[in-house]
Amino acid sequence: MHPLITRYLSPEAARETLEKEKNGEPLGPEERLFAQIAAAHPDKRNELMGGKGKRHLSSDAEAAVVFLAAYAATRAIAEDPALKDATQKARESLKSEGATDDETDAFIAAILLEEAFGYEEEVETFDSSFVQEALGEVPSLAALTREQVDALILGFEKGAKDEAERNVRAHISRALVNIAWGEGPTPINPEHMEALYETEIAAKPEAEMEAGLRATVDFLQLLAKEGLIGTQRLTRLRAQLGDEEA
Repeated sequence: MHPLITRYLSPEAARETLEKEKNGEPLGPEERLFAQIAAAHPDKRNELMGGKGKRHLSSDAEAAVVFLAAYAATRAIAEDPALKDATQKARESLKSEGATDDETDAFIAAILLEEAFGYEEEVETFDSSFVQEALGEVPSLAALTREQVDALILGFEKGAKDEAERNVRAHISRALVNIAWGEGPTPINPEHMEALYETEIAAKPEAEMEAGLRATVDFLQLLAKEGLIGTQRLTRLRAQLGDEEA
């Protein structure tokens, strides 16, 4: 988990920073980033500050805390020597495909939230290498067209050894594309895999489950070969599926 997200998931810390900013007190670098994001999103700021003094946060206030922390972290990695180049390339590729600043921020924030909450690894540390790899996936994803996706699926189907496998490959690949890329290509994450498993694989007879899992892993490997999934992401997603070779 990025340190800035760790810090500002605490509503008390978030409110303290915004109170300091309101009172004109000097702010540290992280505090300035958080205050700038809050100023750019007054609705989220109001949700957070409106619950001051209450014992429990409302769901809207909780969402506002996560939003502001993640968006502030997107600003922070743009200044991180290890991540700034990958962040800049990711932003440029999204904008070249017509994404707005808000859409670009949301895309990168989603990567940081995935790193923070998407896996069972320790959240106390920040996996910079995973984020760097995920940012490196963005240019290929941003440039991906519907025609290219269709060609990937068709090629995947043709690689089957028989008609039964071809049918499973067609079904699984289309289902995953619809789940993960229904609103445009994004990094395939654990939530996508869980949705695929629950809707297309779980509760099937054992042989069908095995065929579906095998087709899923094969399709993920194809996407990795095409540069649409990084090696760390591939390993994590395969492990999520219970692939012993991950």
